This record gives sequence, C-alpha cells and structure tokens, in this order.
Amino acid sequence: MKEVTKTLITSDIERRLLLPENCLKNFPRGRETFLKIRDEDGIVWTFRCRIPPGNHSKPALYGEYWSMFVRQKGLKAGDIIVIVFNKVVAPAAGPGEDHFEIKVKKTSPETRN
Repeated sequence: MKEVTKTLITSDIERRLLLPENCLKNFPRGRETFLKIRDEDGIVWTFRCRIPPGNHSKPALYGEYWSMFVRQKGLKAGDIIVIVFNKVVAPAAGPGEDHFEIKVKKTSPETRN
C-alpha cells in the first residue's frame, strides 16, 4: 500500500491537484487517463489525470469532477488530502486491480490561510 499526503494550496482548490512526481510512475506519460477514487463516504469519483511527458513531471487531477469534489467536501487551502493506492485481489477479476482511496483531513479555521 502506498500513500501520498498533500496539504492543499490555492491552485489545488481553484484549478487542479498537483501530486508528487513519482506517485503514479506506472502510468503512461504525456497522456490523459481517468482515475477512479473512492472517498471516505464510499462515493467513487472519476477524476481526469494528466501526467506530462518527462521524468520530472507532476501528475495533476483536474476537471469538472475535481471541482465538484472540492465544492462538496468544502475544501480550503491548508486542508490535507491523503490518496492511498491499493492493489485489490478479486478472484473473479484475475490477478487484481488497482484502485485508489481519498481521505480529507480538514484543518481548523484558525490554521487556514
């Protein structure tokens, strides 16, 4: 299990969520893909994800569903997002499929910028 933690900044809220460089190293670079990510309420969100070409490029989650997620969760700069990558073994599905979970850690109003 791999976990990525990110403290949100204004651009993450307003435009897209930039993730650390190598957190999705097995995904093709220079293309857009869709990631299905389950939140703590069991809702599966399908986020657009683009990993620019190059070895030092950061993947980004963006688009309509990212904006909806931000609004529904009431995210603000300073809140923390945790994305957990799991390998699920489902006998009917064969060797297993990748899936992601997303958790939100709200900061108190006093610590928000």
